[in-house]
Amino acid sequence: SELRDALSPEDRQGLYLIPGSKCVLLWPRSYLDAYTERQGSDPLGNLAFNRSFYSQMIFRSFDGTGRIVLPGEIAERFKTREVTIVGAGRYLELWDPADLKARITPLDFA
Repeated sequence: SELRDALSPEDRQGLYLIPGSKCVLLWPRSYLDAYTERQGSDPLGNLAFNRSFYSQMIFRSFDGTGRIVLPGEIAERFKTREVTIVGAGRYLELWDPADLKARITPLDFA
């Protein structure tokens, strides 16, 4: 519910779940709209990607306690019932903890 409450009021209805090969993106409606707008006026420019991207996207509403239940086809992508939520700027990512650990490289601020 803390994550839901941090969203703008127009985004608090739910999130779009976009399954990737290793993680699931969680996009609020405002980010999806901005992304779609950035794709430009040529909808035919990337047909294969658009078809795959938009056809696999699933909208899920927040329940009464501010949670989103992952549908079976997305939940089955994770090896365990545990997932890690990663903030990625204006959207979130869901990762299997082991897969995320393999992908994260410590930052060097020196």
